[in-house]
Amino acid sequence: FLPKLALRKLPPFHMTLYSYGIFLMGSVVLQAFYGFHIDFNLQGVLLAMSVGVIGGIAQILYNISLRTNTMTYAIVITSLYPAVATLLAFCVLGEALMMRQTAGIVLGIFSLVLMVKASDR
Repeated sequence: FLPKLALRKLPPFHMTLYSYGIFLMGSVVLQAFYGFHIDFNLQGVLLAMSVGVIGGIAQILYNISLRTNTMTYAIVITSLYPAVATLLAFCVLGEALMMRQTAGIVLGIFSLVLMVKASDR
């Protein structure tokens, strides 16, 4: 809800820049409060940086979708994020996929298809 309101006044990239700036300032304050001990592992740092890049791109795309589409579509599609993470964990990490998770993924995709079909009418 708040991103949609902000996007009425700001372009998606600027809104992402401001929100990440506040997040960064909050992170620095928390680090100062708890001490500046930072663990370093090159592989971990590179993975964390890739998470930041991909997350930033995803946030900008989400903001663009909020600005150009109705909030209903953006929220329903975004709510399928756990399904994508579950499928990636299954395919990439080899984690087990329970029947309940499979049913949830199938029902989530089915709800998205129904929403698209209903908007075509």
